[in-house]
Amino acid sequence: MKNMKNHTALLNQLNQYIIELEQHYAHLKQKTLYNKFDPMLFSENFQTVDFYLNEMQQCLQQLQRLGEQDRVQFVFFSEKLVSQYTALQDAIRLLQKPKSAVENKPILNKRDQLRQQIELLPPREKLVKYYEALQALNDKLYTQENQLNLASSDMQKKAIEQQINITKQRRERCLNAIELLEEYLVFKDSLEDD
Repeated sequence: MKNMKNHTALLNQLNQYIIELEQHYAHLKQKTLYNKFDPMLFSENFQTVDFYLNEMQQCLQQLQRLGEQDRVQFVFFSEKLVSQYTALQDAIRLLQKPKSAVENKPILNKRDQLRQQIELLPPREKLVKYYEALQALNDKLYTQENQLNLASSDMQKKAIEQQINITKQRRERCLNAIELLEEYLVFKDSLEDD
């Protein structure tokens, strides 16, 4: 019974993330993504955002059809869906970045390098890093709010408010990633307990 609740909770959470992704990027559904995805994630490259969202929906439908006896398949498809979510979100972010006139080989800044290293970690280690990132964002937000209180001009206040909004968005994404990973780990642990 406990597994079925975890099973259902994870399905609901994954469905909610897909819905939020569809709503957040509805204006980009017809945009083509020129990314090469891992063939284990998506069946084709260079398709529209809508195409990839549909593939995620198909993966979710496969998950919903699986019964409790299909644990190995359920873990596989849930990991695939989480990976699809992350890959699609990253690709859309790249799509939204302004293009430069000269195409250079991307040199990753320190934060992007760290992000790539974290994505390669096993889930439990990744969760620890996510919590460290959340703490850093909370500290940054606290500092920015103090700066806002000390700001003397309206121009300074507006600039700091923009920084606060960006930090809050990053914090929200971090919380979503933590929540999704925790749901996955709870489900995976419940499978190992049986």
